[in-house]
Amino acid sequence: MTEAHRRLKQPEFTRSQLLAVVRELLVRDGTHAVTLEAVAQRARVTKGGLQHHFRSKQALLDALSDQLFEEFQQSYETAYSQEADTPGRHARAYLRTCFDSGSGCNQVETQRAIGLLALSSPQCRERWHATMQTALQADGNDPRTADLLLACRMAGDGFWFSQMLGTFTLDDAQRERILNLLLELCDGATP
Repeated sequence: MTEAHRRLKQPEFTRSQLLAVVRELLVRDGTHAVTLEAVAQRARVTKGGLQHHFRSKQALLDALSDQLFEEFQQSYETAYSQEADTPGRHARAYLRTCFDSGSGCNQVETQRAIGLLALSSPQCRERWHATMQTALQADGNDPRTADLLLACRMAGDGFWFSQMLGTFTLDDAQRERILNLLLELCDGATP
């Protein structure tokens, strides 16, 4: 009897382990490195065991995309719930999510996985686009206000991508000052 047959069956743990391996392979070597064989071998499961949970490479990548999207949404919802119910609330919560270094979705490896999936998966891009379009609707109808809040969000994205790519080295104090500057811009954008 093989080790796989003697192992206690824990489907949620196995799925989680498989997705962690996919994330690691994706970040380390790119989407081409994510194969059923590589994931199964690294996770120490049979290819059939892997396919019991995920039928294809695309199913693996889609499940990882779902997981990363949910992590981001949870961080965003936490930030949103802590913001005062005033104009610009959505943009401020988005910025806090982008700058939250304690958040799982802002760990460099996770940022890179999200970036790689967004670049390689039209479905992933569309999901992020639809979510952001919905969030922008909360900024109101005044073009100046909406444009300034969008510019603040785009600055948050730029910060996020610069951290992912290692473009700028910021200490905690500088990171906090930049976040506060953007939050002030959000507050100044609203009437």
